[in-house]
Amino acid sequence: MKVRLDYVTNSSSVSYIITMNADMAEFGKKRNHNYTGDTKKQRIFETLSKDLVSSGEIRQFGDNEIIMKQYDFSKKPDCKYDYSFEVPINEVDFSKMSDEVLWAYIYGEYFVNSRLPAEFKGLGLVQVPRDKNKLAEKIHSLGCDDCERKGTEKCHGNKAE
Repeated sequence: MKVRLDYVTNSSSVSYIITMNADMAEFGKKRNHNYTGDTKKQRIFETLSKDLVSSGEIRQFGDNEIIMKQYDFSKKPDCKYDYSFEVPINEVDFSKMSDEVLWAYIYGEYFVNSRLPAEFKGLGLVQVPRDKNKLAEKIHSLGCDDCERKGTEKCHGNKAE
């Protein structure tokens, strides 16, 4: 049995900020022929981009307009993965999938498993802690010996108090 000793983020303690540059996303979509023949990618792209455009925040970063939104969900009850279905994922009919199940799949495979930026140009994600104090406690519990913040006002141990 392999035991991992380094810090592993518990996905239930993080949120995901999803970003989109609409121009790059549209370029990626057109470069992939509007995902013709790939109902899964068509539905994921349309669902996610529509949600970002309708309820995301727009920020200017240099000459680029970035749309972003924070998504909060619970990993176990709210996520689905390729292995969550009764048939192999390539046999799942995404055209008939409910929006609720599709979002669960997006949360699991594309947010938690970080597939989003690899499969869709112009879309990105970053994990952020839901509770900065709990994260500081976890970091501090790993010890301060090799930490560059040790003994400074930025020490994680100071934040956990």
